[in-house]
Amino acid sequence: MTKTCFVTLAVTTIDVPAARDSAHPAAKIVAAIAMLVAKRDDAGDWSFTLERRAIGAGTGEDALMAWATPLMPEAGTVIGWQLADRVVAPLIDAATIGDAEIGRDFLDRLMVLVTSPSIDLAIGHGGAGAPDLAIVCADRHIALYSQSAGHIASAWSFGELRPLTNQVSCEAIAVWQLWLAESNGHASAASDAFADWLASQIF
Repeated sequence: MTKTCFVTLAVTTIDVPAARDSAHPAAKIVAAIAMLVAKRDDAGDWSFTLERRAIGAGTGEDALMAWATPLMPEAGTVIGWQLADRVVAPLIDAATIGDAEIGRDFLDRLMVLVTSPSIDLAIGHGGAGAPDLAIVCADRHIALYSQSAGHIASAWSFGELRPLTNQVSCEAIAVWQLWLAESNGHASAASDAFADWLASQIF
């Protein structure tokens, strides 16, 4: 049985300032990744999985890359918000600064996905100049749990992973809901199935 697959990607990043002695430049660290995978079979039935993981300060991004690689579908339509800048670019950077084998395996899988059909929902709202995702979601009555950059950075610094996984999971869910909401009525079956699935989840 064949399946149509959609992969909503979201990341949470931490901005680390440059060291005072200039030994280490400013960096953007990927602290959490979420993948919401939606599949529709030939009968029109939908299934959903939400994979998410976070790391704290002192844990290399390789841990996220190694975790994500086998979980990424080999094919599917990728959905995201400001996909190139806010999602793909930080992931590429993370994959190129750590273990070469882990990074290569991750990039091979990521590039297959993002060079397949992809949907950047921000394009319809101004692309790089789009308003904050939370504002767009609010206009569609989509709840988006969002924490301040300071709160996220603090959680990462002290190894408190729950706020990080909550943040990235909620963004992936909100982006998927936004895509459904903007489908002009063509995604009613997917919307109903997702609502049922979401109601059964405990995050």
